[in-house]
Amino acid sequence: MLQLSNFPIKTLKSAPKVSDNRSTSLLLQWGYMRQAMAGAYEFLPIGYRVLRNIEQVVREEMDKAWYHEMLMTILTPRDYWETTNRWEIPEYFKVPWWGETEYRIAPTNEENVTPIMGEFIQSYKDLPCCVYHIQKKFRNEKRAKSGLLRGREFLMKDAYSFHKDIDDFDVFYEEVKNVYMSVFQRLGLWEDTVMADADGGAISDKNSHEFQTFLDCGEDTIVQDSSGYCYNLELARGVPDNKNISENENTMEYMDSVSDIVNMEKMTKYFQAPAWQMLKTVIYKLENRGEYIAVAIRGDLNINEIKLRKFIAEKYNDSFVLASESDLEELWTVRGFISPLKDSKLSIECYADESLKTVKNFFWGANAVAKSTKNINISDLDIKAFWDFNEPIKWFTSINISGEELSFKKASEVGNIFHLGTKYSKPFGLTYLDENNTTIDQIEMWCYGIGVSRLMGVMAEYFMTEKGIAWPEHIAPATHYIIVVGEDNIEAAKKLGQELESQGNTVILDDRMWRKDGFGQKAGDCELWGIPNRIVISPKTLEQGGYELMKRGEEAEIINI
Repeated sequence: MLQLSNFPIKTLKSAPKVSDNRSTSLLLQWGYMRQAMAGAYEFLPIGYRVLRNIEQVVREEMDKAWYHEMLMTILTPRDYWETTNRWEIPEYFKVPWWGETEYRIAPTNEENVTPIMGEFIQSYKDLPCCVYHIQKKFRNEKRAKSGLLRGREFLMKDAYSFHKDIDDFDVFYEEVKNVYMSVFQRLGLWEDTVMADADGGAISDKNSHEFQTFLDCGEDTIVQDSSGYCYNLELARGVPDNKNISENENTMEYMDSVSDIVNMEKMTKYFQAPAWQMLKTVIYKLENRGEYIAVAIRGDLNINEIKLRKFIAEKYNDSFVLASESDLEELWTVRGFISPLKDSKLSIECYADESLKTVKNFFWGANAVAKSTKNINISDLDIKAFWDFNEPIKWFTSINISGEELSFKKASEVGNIFHLGTKYSKPFGLTYLDENNTTIDQIEMWCYGIGVSRLMGVMAEYFMTEKGIAWPEHIAPATHYIIVVGEDNIEAAKKLGQELESQGNTVILDDRMWRKDGFGQKAGDCELWGIPNRIVISPKTLEQGGYELMKRGEEAEIINI
C-alpha cells in the first residue's frame, strides 16, 4: 500500500512544455516521469507502476502462448554486427572500449538471439520455436520527439521465431496475431488499432506488419479503403486524381524566367498556375555504379524514397544518394531547372511517376538558370518508364475499388512483425536435420516487437480526459484510492486498504494531513492518476455506517464496514 504521507513525489501546478503532444506534458506535470534529456525519460513511482502493469499484460499473453522469456545483453559485441553487415548503421549507438575495441548498445537483438538459438536448433523437431525478452533498447534518433512515442531509450518486448519453411510460419503467424490482438484488447486499444503493411527498414529487406493505434498526434499516416487495404503511407499506393486530361495539348515553348523559382511556392506564384501543373525532377546517383537516374513527378506530390529505394534495388541492385551540385554541373543541368527534354543534353535514364499521365501543358525548367518551359507534355520528354514513386494524398482513389477515395488517418505504432527470412540465420550458419537426416541451411526467422514504454505514451494520449488519464483498471497505478478526512480515521483507512489488497487489489492511501492538502487536492490527484475507484473515509461517511465508494463513471454510494 502506497501511503502519500511519506511519498516524496508531488504533482505540479502547470504542465512543462517539452514535447509536441499534450500527454507528455501532463505525464510530467502529474508526477509520472521526468525527462533526463531529449528522448530519455526516468519513470517515477506512479509512472513506473503503470509501465510495469503494461509490461505484465504483454508478458502474460506471450507466456500464455508458450513463448519462452529470456534476457539478452544490452552491450553487444561488434563481430556479431559485422557478421550481418549492420555495424555501420548510423541510427545504432556504438560504444568505445579499451584500445580499438567497440561495442554496440542493442537497438534490437537479432544478432544476439540467432547464434544462441543456433546452438539448440539441431533437428526439424526443434522447430518452430519462439523466445522473447523485455528489455531497454537504444537508438540514435536524429530528432527524438513526441515524448514516449519517439525516444532514444525505450522499453521493448522483442520476440524471435525460427521455422523450417514459410508454410510452418504461416500457421504460427495466425497464433502471433491472436496474441497481439489479446494484448491490445486487454489494454483497451483494439477498437482503434489496425494491422498495416509497412517498410522493413534496417531490420528486414522485406515488408513488415505494423499494429497502429489511431491517434490525432500519431507520427504515422495509415491509408485504407473499404476492401481491407491498410498500409502505412510510406508504402501506400493509390490512383492519382485526374487533372486537365481533357485539355488540348499545346506546343512546347522555351521561355526566360528568373533564377529564384527553385521551389513549388515560388514557381506557382511566378507562373500563376497550380502546383499540380508544375513538374519537378530530382537526380540521384547510384552509389556502386556511379551512374545517375532522374525521377520526375507532379509538383504537388513528393517522391517517396522508400519506394525509390525498392525500385533501385530491384532494377539496378544498388543504393542511391542525392546528386550533388558538382554532379549536376557535369550533367549540364542545375537544381531547380532540371528537365529530361528530348532535345536536352541530359543524357541519363529518366523515370516518371504515374501521376504525370494525368496532366497536360506542364511548366518546367530547361536545364539552365532562369530558363524554363511551358506547355510540356509527355511526348516532349525522354521517359524510360513510368513507376509509382509518389506518396498518395487526399483525392487519390483506391487501386482495389474503382472511384473510392482513400482514407488517411494519423496513428502511432504499438507493435510490429518483421519477416527476416534467412538474413540472420545464413550468416550465422544455422542448420537443422530434416526428416531424411539431410542438413538444411534454410531456417526462416521472424521477429515481433511491442514498444512497452511507447504503449504508455499511446495509452496516455488515448485515455486522456480533461481531469486526468482514465487508465483501464488493471493498468492504473492502483485500483483503489482512499482519501482520509480527519487523523482519527487513518487507522480505519489502513485496515480497509489491507483488506482490499488481500483481495488482489492495489491501494493508494491518501493520508496527507497538511493544510494545503485538502479534499480538493486529494480528489484531484486521484483523477490525475486515473485511479478507477475512489474511496472516502470521513466522520460523515462513518456516521452513515461506512465509507463512500465512487467508481469511474458512476454515482457515489455508501458501503457498510
